[in-house]
Amino acid sequence: MRSTGTRSRKSKEKKLRQQEIKEYVILSWLAVIVGMIAGIGAVIFRYLIKGINTAFLFTTDPYTFTQSELGYFVIFAPMVGGLIVGILVYRFAREAKGHGVPEVMGSMLTNEGKIRPRVGLVKILASSITIGSGGSAGREGPIVQIGATGGSTLGQVFDLSANDTRALLACGAGAGIAATFNAPLGGIIFAIEIILLEFRTRSFIPLVIAAVTGTIISHAVLGAEIAFPIKNLYTLTDPLLEMPLYVLLGIVAGFTAMLFIAVFYKFEDAFDKFKVPKYVKPMIGGLLLGIIALICLEYLGHYHVFGVGYGTMMPILDPGTSGSLGVVGVELLLLLVGLALLKILSTSITLGSGGSGGVFAPSLFIGAAVGGAFGVAVNIAFPSIQTPYSAYALVGMAAVFAGASRATLTAILILFEMTSNYEIILPLMFACVVSDAVTKILSKETIYTAKLARKGIRYSYEREINILEMILVSEVMIKDVTCAKDDMSVKEMSDIILKTGYQGFPCIDSDGRVVGIVTHTDVRNALTNERAEARVCDIETTKGLVVAYPDNTLEEAMELIAESGFGHLPVVSREEPMKLVGFLTRNDILKVYRHKKKERETGWLAR
Repeated sequence: MRSTGTRSRKSKEKKLRQQEIKEYVILSWLAVIVGMIAGIGAVIFRYLIKGINTAFLFTTDPYTFTQSELGYFVIFAPMVGGLIVGILVYRFAREAKGHGVPEVMGSMLTNEGKIRPRVGLVKILASSITIGSGGSAGREGPIVQIGATGGSTLGQVFDLSANDTRALLACGAGAGIAATFNAPLGGIIFAIEIILLEFRTRSFIPLVIAAVTGTIISHAVLGAEIAFPIKNLYTLTDPLLEMPLYVLLGIVAGFTAMLFIAVFYKFEDAFDKFKVPKYVKPMIGGLLLGIIALICLEYLGHYHVFGVGYGTMMPILDPGTSGSLGVVGVELLLLLVGLALLKILSTSITLGSGGSGGVFAPSLFIGAAVGGAFGVAVNIAFPSIQTPYSAYALVGMAAVFAGASRATLTAILILFEMTSNYEIILPLMFACVVSDAVTKILSKETIYTAKLARKGIRYSYEREINILEMILVSEVMIKDVTCAKDDMSVKEMSDIILKTGYQGFPCIDSDGRVVGIVTHTDVRNALTNERAEARVCDIETTKGLVVAYPDNTLEEAMELIAESGFGHLPVVSREEPMKLVGFLTRNDILKVYRHKKKERETGWLAR
């Protein structure tokens, strides 16, 4: 009989392993499909923006255009676009309003990763119209929501578990970023750092598959050109002198990110309080944006604030090769500061009024302008430093995004992939972590989580390692176990309970093998029913008996306790199933958890 039980247990473990492998394979194939959806979505999104831009502004390139045949009537382009977006969003999917990433994060936390399928369609149309008609917004938010919707929909269609649906949602988000910016590493890390907040093989493998698939599709249709093809590669000429300056730039970038977040949500609050129909608000925002763009054209000869802003960023990042802003020295310094402030204002108006688009590209624009201004100031103050202001602009791009999103690793990797400039990686990393630290000190929220916090949803980037996953059952279990024997009387068992104070005991047979569990409740019930002379074997629990192994983690043990409803677990040997080697209780686990947590939180720095 014991041999049969052993074979049954091994057979069950084998089936579970086979099921796990099957799920991995299915999830991986679904990740390919999600990657294809995100890649195709990124291609369609890009062509839609270009087509709508041509229709609204009579230009051929939505990323570098400097003027339009509309003349002064250009102010009406984002206004009309805003009206169409308002009707689309408020009639069909209100989740498509704004920058998209917080909505995806919220679905991960509160809705088991489920997103309505129509959201992706509305988002791609609304964002294309917003950006194409001149709205100051980026492509990352929309493509994250579009890809995430594809992944979530697949999870719902195949009736996957909540965890697997969330994994596919993250696959769509990561693949969308990878395909849009030709940055597979950045897409993967973005999904882990912003969406999943975990690193598990079960979700990491599909995530890589989806990101690679999306990037391949984007390459096949759009080519493999990087977003910012900078010809002038920058290097550190004097690290000891320059690194402190990049640290200072990180501080400036951190404060700039805080300013961006504050202004952004001030405008969102202002538009929320504005007593007009909601679908009209994006139209009003579009009109205000058009006026700002027209002022820029009149005085600066360029719209600057329209669209994603690559046409302005390239002359800052690669002056000479990619054009020039037309001024130098103090005038250039003032122009760059002005452009940063205007972009903060225009993006806040576009998205705060209800337009649809992302904040990544605006963050890059603001960072490039602030970094460039910082570089010009350094060149003026220290003529002996030969580093061009464009090097500081490149670092500033990543640092402002790192501060605004607190996704520092994403900022570092994605900027490296978008520029292919490895030489500046050291100051880039330094400035990004400093900016992150500044915003962390000044605020609990990021540009993404602030929107969730307003809805009462708490989203923490700082997930601690699960203490219970780091400790084995063998380290905590009671090894000198007081056991109940089958032939004991209930009276004898009652005496043992009174003597030891224990609430539960493993029951063993004459060969020392676990056959069940008896608790103080079983004994009390027997005594109440005047069965003091009954045997332990008559009252013990044998059906559905759950055991743990010494090499199980405490996390696994807690799951067994939760699933079985028992507060006690016999620990048996894997080599000799049902041979008792220890005993574990819920209280033992909780006691260790509290001790380890306190141990982690106390130390020299905490005193």
